[in-house]
Amino acid sequence: MSYLTLEVEINHGKVVAKEPSKLPEKASGLLTLISSDHQNGGTLSPLEALRALEDHLGLSEEKATQWMAAVNQARR
Repeated sequence: MSYLTLEVEINHGKVVAKEPSKLPEKASGLLTLISSDHQNGGTLSPLEALRALEDHLGLSEEKATQWMAAVNQARR
């Protein structure tokens, strides 16, 4: 399994990759939306953003630890 992160633009609900040549012909993925400063009232530090994501996904400390272990194992 491999992961690819690309910058995208969203225009009227349509997602367009800024570097479409990096996209495979077929794949599944997850999209993380990052609001601009004027929408969320300020900039979050990376740690604050991670904690907000954990809260949004309902990850307990135990589940977050399991997820991190799975990611580390997948990288080997």
